[in-house]
Amino acid sequence: MSKKLPLREIKKARTKISLFKAAFELVGETSFREVKLEDICAKAEVSMVTFFKFFPQKEELLIYFMRLWLAERLIELKLQPKRGIAAIRHLFRTVAEGAGRKPGLMLSLIGYLSEVSMHPNMPILSEAEIHLLYPGREELVDAEAPNLGDLFGRFVEEAKEDGEIPGHIPTDDLVKALFTIFYGAYLTAHIYNSNQFMEFYDLHLKLLIPQGENSSE
Repeated sequence: MSKKLPLREIKKARTKISLFKAAFELVGETSFREVKLEDICAKAEVSMVTFFKFFPQKEELLIYFMRLWLAERLIELKLQPKRGIAAIRHLFRTVAEGAGRKPGLMLSLIGYLSEVSMHPNMPILSEAEIHLLYPGREELVDAEAPNLGDLFGRFVEEAKEDGEIPGHIPTDDLVKALFTIFYGAYLTAHIYNSNQFMEFYDLHLKLLIPQGENSSE
């Protein structure tokens, strides 16, 4: 990034990111709910007063996690373009791989979303956050995250163009089904006490779109 950012903005972004990383490190197989706010602040060496300047409530960290997760996926898809079913499977695979490292994180996000009865409104990333989180890749990151539903919709339309999905199936219906798979397949794997999350994603995807079983990443 050639633009010189104010030191004050860099410090603010660094503090916010340190809080997120502290929480991320504390969440493992345990639920995010069990992680104490005091422990997050202590690990990040930040006061609770400062914490609330960045995150109105602890659960906002889950939304921040999803925002950064989505930014990483978009970077990957720009560097190694995929479309249609392959792009959808790429999103599912990264969730499955992340489950092996932090199985409690996605479950906590699902639980939180079920409580608030809405899909999260993704936060806008500041220039300083983008600079610190994605050094050397800043140009690949948009400050505003796309709606995940819009992203699913784009991939569905591509899959229709490529003949992977029958054109008569309404895109909106398929987007709703993909949301169900995105969260539901993960939860189902957990209920079955399985760590083979990608197998569950593929199973659900093949049941929804049989043509997808012959697609490759």
